[in-house]
Amino acid sequence: MNTAESSTVLITKLAGVRGKRLTLALGTGVAWLAVAVVTLLGAGMMVDWKWDLSHGARQALLALDALVLLIIAARHIAQPLINQADDETVALQVEQARPEFRSRLIASTQLAGGTMPAGTSKGFVAALVKQTETMARSVNFKAIVPGEAFAVAAVMALLLGGLGGLAFDRFQPDTGTLLRRAFLSNEAVPRFTHIESVRVNPQATLVRGDDVEIVVTLKSISRVNPDTAVINIKYDNADRAVPYTVERDAGSLPSEYRLKLENVRESFEVDVRVNDARAVERVTVVPRPAVRAIEFLQHYPLYTGLPSQDRRRGDLVLLVGGKLLIKVRANKPVVGGRVTVFHASGKTTEYPLEKTGSQDELSRTVPLRELGITGFSVKLLDEFGFESRDEAVYRVTMMPDKPPVVRVLRPVRKEEKVTQRARLPITISVKDDYGVDTLTLKYTNANGFVRSIPLVPEKKLGRQARVPFEWRIIDLTPDVGARMEYWIEATDYCAPRAGVGQSRKLLAAVVTDDEKRADLQNRATDSITGVNETADDQGKLNRELGEIIRARAVSGPVENE
Repeated sequence: MNTAESSTVLITKLAGVRGKRLTLALGTGVAWLAVAVVTLLGAGMMVDWKWDLSHGARQALLALDALVLLIIAARHIAQPLINQADDETVALQVEQARPEFRSRLIASTQLAGGTMPAGTSKGFVAALVKQTETMARSVNFKAIVPGEAFAVAAVMALLLGGLGGLAFDRFQPDTGTLLRRAFLSNEAVPRFTHIESVRVNPQATLVRGDDVEIVVTLKSISRVNPDTAVINIKYDNADRAVPYTVERDAGSLPSEYRLKLENVRESFEVDVRVNDARAVERVTVVPRPAVRAIEFLQHYPLYTGLPSQDRRRGDLVLLVGGKLLIKVRANKPVVGGRVTVFHASGKTTEYPLEKTGSQDELSRTVPLRELGITGFSVKLLDEFGFESRDEAVYRVTMMPDKPPVVRVLRPVRKEEKVTQRARLPITISVKDDYGVDTLTLKYTNANGFVRSIPLVPEKKLGRQARVPFEWRIIDLTPDVGARMEYWIEATDYCAPRAGVGQSRKLLAAVVTDDEKRADLQNRATDSITGVNETADDQGKLNRELGEIIRARAVSGPVENE
């Protein structure tokens, strides 16, 4: 293999050019990185200070900064490191800058240390290399590398870095806070005036028609505490915000500004501006819960056997002992409520309303155990904790289960004379609202004790019945002259205590047969006398009526009548 030895002098000279070029390229890249860092961070900090960027916006800005720096580093640092020129390229550049070499440098670089073409003398190459070395010793190869780009980048980096450092130091600690925010700190944007809070009293969610107070409080670290603040109120249905200039509360520490709004009807946004500070708060207005529709279903006591019945709000006449199902539909979603039952004594009883599965519907079954219940009201509760107001009072009339009404139709007289062998026929009329259970004949014996005889009718009594009964006095073997007081007693199915009804009290006087016959004769005489008197009275009335008719027929009409 025909090769020539490389020239150490030429290799060193060319390496120096390559090293200087790389050094300047890396220096330029670092300078541009410094310029970009100062510019991007400064611009981002100013934008953040002006518009108080959110955490997400600062994340996006930081990602954009990183992308720009990555591009600069790739172009001005990574690329020069990866794409370094070889000796032949550097030699050609030197040849172009120093034409006196007349291709000797590029030829020496290509032939020395490499394979010579066939027919080329080794001595010729050695002589060429030696001649080139002699010329190269007096030439500064590094001078061909331009440094203007590095100088410009370095000057800009020093200038911007110096100005940035002065500004950063001049506006401390604000610039420190902004720098930390640029790296996603949660600190507040530094201002001359700092807003501690924007409070909405009583709370940020209001009921339509309520009053609201907005209280703006400044931080104690505020360097400027203005005498006034501007509170802009932007209602949802308004085209523009309404500004209110509010004066600072005298003597308040820290400084406070208060704005009161009355009878708020719709939701709005609060935009507060105090000097260079700004804060935004949202106020939501919701309707107060109210009863949109209400239904009633009366459940009768089981003993009545009656089915449940719908009731209207003006027809709440209810049977004691039953229950009332109250179903309420609200004007909005509700989470609960209660039914307040009023009593005549002044006390109240509360029952919680229960969800039915629908967001705006509640129900409750209220027991009707007392006659003293006079009415009830319904209060609703929504998801925000607001209760209904001015609830309607639904009046209730409690109806007791009245005891049976018992009458003795026969005998008619209060006192009846009977013999010791008598069978006294009694006819009883009984009725009850919800059914009669039992009938009993009560009487007092000669010793004054009350005795009972159950009356067993042929069929169930029901709500109204007429019951005949034959009282076998002969079975009692009473003494002549005994006077027995008797009456009829009826009970119903009312629970837990049955209602008891009594007829009027009658007398059965035990007499001899002769006294009984005399009594019957006197009754017959009284009946005949009564019939005769009635006939005479009727005849007299007929005569008087005839005379009146004849008198009107004879007399003529009165003139101008």
